[in-house]
Amino acid sequence: MLPDSPAIMGEVAAKCNIPIATGERFTTIFEYQQLLEANAAAYVRPDLCLCGGLSGCKKVAAMAEAHHVKVIPHNPLSPISTAACVQLDACIPNFALQEYTGESEPPKSELLKNPLELKDGYITVPDGPGLGVEINEEALKMPEDPKVLDTPIGFDGSVQDR
Repeated sequence: MLPDSPAIMGEVAAKCNIPIATGERFTTIFEYQQLLEANAAAYVRPDLCLCGGLSGCKKVAAMAEAHHVKVIPHNPLSPISTAACVQLDACIPNFALQEYTGESEPPKSELLKNPLELKDGYITVPDGPGLGVEINEEALKMPEDPKVLDTPIGFDGSVQDR
């Protein structure tokens, strides 16, 4: 089942007692609209870096709230995108949980002057200007370690995880 098949996903959700979370590859609010109208997910996974930043994700969260759907922001990127996600999390009533990939530990934490604080499973919402974090300019001078993402594509065109 491709994620761009909300009607079919809605049928699966209706017959399955496992909550479905999806949307991490969606790029527009209209994809979420189709998903929500089909009652195809218990959780939406907007990615701030793909669906219009904080404003786009706020729209997705509002649409989801109107359908009694919770939000789990997708976040595989950096402490900066995590800071943006945490700001979103703090201002939406239907926030469920936050994907976290170790932004409080090196080497990711070194990108910020004051790394995000994780305590007892919770990230403290940064309260500085903007996203609440400040980039460590010295860390930007470090040599790059480029990664090539070789994401497998299925025979049906779907993106597959390893």
